[in-house]
Amino acid sequence: MNNADFKITDLYRLQLAENKIRFYEREIQKLKDDEELQNRKEELKEAEEALGELEKSRHGLDSERKKFEDEISLKNEKIKRDEQKLSSGTITSSKEIVSLNEEIESLKKVNSDIENNMLEIMIKIDDIDEEIKTQKEKKGKIEEHVKKLSNEIDEKISVEEKVLNKYKDKKQEVISKIPEAQIDKFNEVAEKRGGVALGVLKEKLCLACNMEMSMVEAMNMSSDDTIYRCPNCKRMLIRYRPEVDQINEEYNE
Repeated sequence: MNNADFKITDLYRLQLAENKIRFYEREIQKLKDDEELQNRKEELKEAEEALGELEKSRHGLDSERKKFEDEISLKNEKIKRDEQKLSSGTITSSKEIVSLNEEIESLKKVNSDIENNMLEIMIKIDDIDEEIKTQKEKKGKIEEHVKKLSNEIDEKISVEEKVLNKYKDKKQEVISKIPEAQIDKFNEVAEKRGGVALGVLKEKLCLACNMEMSMVEAMNMSSDDTIYRCPNCKRMLIRYRPEVDQINEEYNE
């Protein structure tokens, strides 16, 4: 730390750097919390959940369809076996023949009912497939919007972060010139005064709180090499000098 280079206006430079850092940190956070992006993300979440429910329902219908297919297959096997018995000529009892025919007809009727049920399920599957298709298209459009917004915001954040890092570098550069005791005092006041530790006294006006002090109080703060205390806001004060305007220009690039 080269405190030999310290000038009282370095504290003002530090304050401006802190102001800029807080400003850009807030701006970056605003971008991250962008309301439109958050709303679109919420829409995307809802679209994904709706799609998930549709796909879950579709899976349930498909499982039911397969179950019916298996039932029909089992009953067709039974019908085939019974018909083979009838055609084999090994059954001579008319009662048994009648019983087998009745069983075959009963199985065919059950299969017909199952096929009707399965047809209804197939219609439902076709309908839900259309809903899934529509929901996927909706989800895709929202995803595209979210991606576009995110990219735009990321680009803005990148620009803001470059400026933020510039002022962080300025802060570190000026801190290296300020004695540690002054830094500690600066930080103590800043913590109590919302981050603003130091202001400039211009005539009778404290530019930190925009409050005027009495002429006597202002006249008692006559040295350019002394750090005073504002009687109103209790912040550190340095007297105005032309260099202040130059520093303002430097921190408003």
